[in-house]
Amino acid sequence: MSRRVSVAIHLVDGSLWEQDHGQELLKRLAMLEASGLSGKALIDQLLGDDWGAPPEHVNISGRDVDGRLIERVIGYD
Repeated sequence: MSRRVSVAIHLVDGSLWEQDHGQELLKRLAMLEASGLSGKALIDQLLGDDWGAPPEHVNISGRDVDGRLIERVIGYD
């Protein structure tokens, strides 16, 4: 069974973008965090940087391949 990862992007103009991704997003998130990225740099590398209104923060939620719940709130600072 394929596990989906939910991403909620809260923009400064009050709008919300919701996306579903596969397990690869969690693997990439772990790799980018391990390399020391955080905040704006982490979000831009993970999801891109072509925003109309920029994000305030991004919520990422899903289960990894071992079934562990992963929840991250990443501020865009």
